[in-house]
Amino acid sequence: MYKRNCCANWTQHGISLLTKENTAIAVYNDPGYLKLWRNNDLRASEKAALLKYPVASEEHLATWLRREVRILCLVLTMPSSHATKAALVNRTWGARCNKLIFMSSQTDSNLNILQINKSESRKNLYAKVRTGMAYVHKHYLNEYDWFLKADDDTYIVMENLRLFLYPYDPESSVYFGCRFKAYFSQGYMSGGGGYVLSRDALRRLNLFALNSTTICKLNGESEDVQIGHCLQDVGVIAGDTRDFQGHHRFLPVNPFTVFPTILSNSWLEGYFFHKPNKSDCCAASAISFHYVKDFEFELFEFFLYYMRVFGLHRTPRALPSRLGFRQMNERLQHWSQQVTDNKN
Repeated sequence: MYKRNCCANWTQHGISLLTKENTAIAVYNDPGYLKLWRNNDLRASEKAALLKYPVASEEHLATWLRREVRILCLVLTMPSSHATKAALVNRTWGARCNKLIFMSSQTDSNLNILQINKSESRKNLYAKVRTGMAYVHKHYLNEYDWFLKADDDTYIVMENLRLFLYPYDPESSVYFGCRFKAYFSQGYMSGGGGYVLSRDALRRLNLFALNSTTICKLNGESEDVQIGHCLQDVGVIAGDTRDFQGHHRFLPVNPFTVFPTILSNSWLEGYFFHKPNKSDCCAASAISFHYVKDFEFELFEFFLYYMRVFGLHRTPRALPSRLGFRQMNERLQHWSQQVTDNKN
């Protein structure tokens, strides 16, 4: 249950809570909040010009989305991987982040590194991520909309991530990823597949969770579990990233492991919060994969961004509608009430 003393200072920030079965729903009391809900409306004329007619070029929309959905990427790495995995991230998908920061124990002139004075071991991953989250909250909270944490062997399709995030407001208390079951009610997002926090989720994590040892442990081996527990306890909702057929967009494994279908009795099957649709390995609009080998970074880049099939017609796509204030709160309440259907 939530401890009243842990959240006493929330009202200073215009936030109150309604609680239901250990899940907090954020209700914003500040009248000015509604005015800020859609700060992107200031660019309505630009948006209208792009969306007035059926989409002729997804490239133009993707370029516009890069400005509209601003993502800061935090990537865990280590000195022994600077010249290999980190360098590959830096010149492939990481180059499509609005800002890319690596977290490592040593600096490197070839990489934008936040140096964290912790030995490189699994038991220190949580401490590194805590430090990284505190750093971007202090320096970049208002410059970006979403904050992605990934590993140096994660591959992210940034265009698909922006398209997925576009309907949701970064001032909502939500985070997304591949949702796993846990000993606490809403579960957590797999760290290997990457997870992305809204601006308000990052704010809550730093203002209320990381500053309280009653909410967040100072140390812990499972970084993703610990962060997930902290976020639940400050009212951040675990969002659903599956497509309309129930296929997962975030995959915490190598794509060749789950292609063409997710195997029964695999370790992964038992972790999913939502039972996977086994008709296909993943969503056509997949966002992330994990345990990606070095040569596969270049392979994915070639097939995704360079190879074109002559004569293959793709139906133009328009952007999804953005959710209004009421719609967003209804979505958050729906997600907060989800229970796992995976009994494995």
